[in-house]
Amino acid sequence: MPTNDQSVVIVSKQRDLAVWLSNSLEGTAEVVPCQQTDLNDVLQLINMASASIVFIPVEKDTWQTDVRFIESLMVARPTLACVVLAESLDQERLLAVMRAGAKDFLTFASRPSDLAGLVRRLAERTPAVVSAPMQQGLMITLASERPVVHSAFHAMHLCAAIKAKDRDANVLLVDLGQPFAEAQQVFGLEGQFTFMDALRNLRRLDKTLVETTFPKHKAGIRVLSAPAEGIPLLDITTSEMYLLIGTFRSLFTHVVFNIAGLPTVDFTELLIGNSNNVVFPVDQSITSCRAGLDLVARLKEIGVPIASPMLLIDHYHAKVSPDDKAIARSFSMDDFIDLPEASELRLRAMNLGQLMFELAPQDLLSKQYRQWATLVCNTEDAKRVAEVHKTKPQEASSGFLDKFKKSLSK
Repeated sequence: MPTNDQSVVIVSKQRDLAVWLSNSLEGTAEVVPCQQTDLNDVLQLINMASASIVFIPVEKDTWQTDVRFIESLMVARPTLACVVLAESLDQERLLAVMRAGAKDFLTFASRPSDLAGLVRRLAERTPAVVSAPMQQGLMITLASERPVVHSAFHAMHLCAAIKAKDRDANVLLVDLGQPFAEAQQVFGLEGQFTFMDALRNLRRLDKTLVETTFPKHKAGIRVLSAPAEGIPLLDITTSEMYLLIGTFRSLFTHVVFNIAGLPTVDFTELLIGNSNNVVFPVDQSITSCRAGLDLVARLKEIGVPIASPMLLIDHYHAKVSPDDKAIARSFSMDDFIDLPEASELRLRAMNLGQLMFELAPQDLLSKQYRQWATLVCNTEDAKRVAEVHKTKPQEASSGFLDKFKKSLSK
């Protein structure tokens, strides 16, 4: 998770602008890109990001349309601080956007220090935003560009172990890894509503829709799967995903994403960068470890934050080199969990559609799944979520839902 508390939204379909603004504001604010153009969609994303500042590029050829959009945005949200970006300082555009309600006008040649100073000043003047959906539920992501055998099986057991530790926990598994929809198939969960349906129904996504369309495992876990044919990764915008995961975190105390086998694209970068825990599944083979190291290095290179990283070493053999500690050292990670092969038990559990906790609760594999949940739940973010959930079980969620519904009604 980004460590700064301030979020700003930039409304633009150009990814380069969001990258430029993020680099300019590094350490000052988290930049949330919004590729949507509909006013209601933009307002939803601003709500989700708990942002009080929005950046809007005003193009030379479309500036009159851009000005009308700013006017509408200011009418809908008068307390919002709107900053206009343009390639050059133009007197006509400057007067128009200021009359529309913009707070400032900057060019792309502005120094990072000027941008950062402006954001700090505006943040002090604008009303504080109370709701923070992206900070509510704990989010854990299993990330690997290589397909991981039994990744859905592992994710399901993590969810079940978290639920067993806290019966009041509200846990969601979003199973997007390859092979697609495996968790739903293995555990016999019936349901036609998929991840893509959730994206298409962002405006309707609430507790009622979840309870009526998301399949529920007998362990008390809701499961949302990718469609069997897969998902069009490049067609999913980061603003759609930001809205989706923010809604999930307002509705659930724990959200586990399985994206094992998916490439590094905007969509997966956003998931990893906004997770409280990122788990990298590997085995003891050199090729698996090398692929995992390459992924971690690439994420760091492109500036994706990796919060509380953890290794999941699957099919572990203590007598085979490299051992778990050597693998963890190569990744520079303190937290890791070993999963023994237990091939016969795994096969039986999958063929019966049962959890290991039902089939062999005292087996080492079952114990390691529980230990994994303990590691995840002992992070600082997990303790914060547990405390909020314990003292105010409904306050954060209902507050966000009220704002969400109000924005939709405008």
